[in-house]
Amino acid sequence: MNEKDILISLFIDDEMNIDEKKQFVKEINSDDDFCADTLDMLQTEQTLYNLAEEAPPVPVIRRKEPFRIATYVSFAALAVSLMVMVKVFLMTPETSVSEHMQRFVIYVPDAGQVSVAGSFNGWQPVRMQKTDGGYWQVLLPLKNGEYAYSYIIDGVRQMPDPTTPARQDDGFGGENSVITVGDKI
Repeated sequence: MNEKDILISLFIDDEMNIDEKKQFVKEINSDDDFCADTLDMLQTEQTLYNLAEEAPPVPVIRRKEPFRIATYVSFAALAVSLMVMVKVFLMTPETSVSEHMQRFVIYVPDAGQVSVAGSFNGWQPVRMQKTDGGYWQVLLPLKNGEYAYSYIIDGVRQMPDPTTPARQDDGFGGENSVITVGDKI
């Protein structure tokens, strides 16, 4: 590579300072008018560059955007929407499913323990309390619907409610009682 090729590479890659660029333009331009114009532009660039280094930084001024009536209306609409959503989804009572307290009672004076189990609680036995005269009872909250249930005497003997005439086969050779809680289904 000769000296002119190296200078061309440096110029194209912008790896020259302003003085080197001026020298380069002098060497490769044989046209005096073009050379003079180029040198003038490079001199102007150098002057601007020097001024930019000496100038203090320009402060950035940020203006606050004024609140407009549309902004207030938007915030108000958002607040009202949120209140409506809270009212509808969080504060509205469930009207489709009601609970009723259902009393289960059975007379088994010789039992040491009595439980009731049914479709209302996944057939998990719930212990009943013994009352005077051999009766056992428990009060359970049940939602509207139809349920099968049985009593479990002393943890081993299962029997349907003798006071409830509606029955169904339990699938194991016995019967369960059937009750309907709440309004007719």
